[in-house]
Amino acid sequence: MGRKDIKSPAVFLDRDGALIFDKNYLKSPEQVKLYSHTANAINKLRKAGFKIIVITNQSGIARGKFTLNDLTAVHKRFLSLLKERGAKIDGLYFCPHIDEDKCVCRKPKTGMVLQAAKEFNLDLKKSYTAGDSVRDYLTGFNMGGKGILLLTGHGKRQQKLVKEQTIKPLSICRNILTAANFIIKNSGILKQKLPLKYKKTCGK
Repeated sequence: MGRKDIKSPAVFLDRDGALIFDKNYLKSPEQVKLYSHTANAINKLRKAGFKIIVITNQSGIARGKFTLNDLTAVHKRFLSLLKERGAKIDGLYFCPHIDEDKCVCRKPKTGMVLQAAKEFNLDLKKSYTAGDSVRDYLTGFNMGGKGILLLTGHGKRQQKLVKEQTIKPLSICRNILTAANFIIKNSGILKQKLPLKYKKTCGK
């Protein structure tokens, strides 16, 4: 089996309220501010073998709140801040539409996920989503993987909506760093990499 046949697991991360502070239709590079734990979380996941893909609904474009050029400038700043902190992502996808457009890429639909899976050869069944809304964790389940709700951003308010959903998040985590630790443990990656001679003495 060649390397092209080996699919990678991924963590699909929301942007606003998950990796950066939510500014409500953020349109200026000067407004971009990373959470203090963002770079650490990304690096932990990458070290564990996950591809890191950011998928973000940006309906502000369709609503006339900001332009595509504004969004491009914001993402340039976002990536620059990650680089300054020694972190990077593998892919960044956005949907500019509103629900009424019935776009297949707007979360919780899986258009962005499927595009990334094709471009990065991803194993969606072994992948996760994490974000501060019900849409984010439902995307994980809709793609055949697992979804996590974060309590940063709008997460605490969204937590109340979870009760109305038939599908529940795999976990509700305080922030992206606690989610990263949970994902690594849940995926079994640490257990797989543990030396055989230590398995009987290290417990879980």
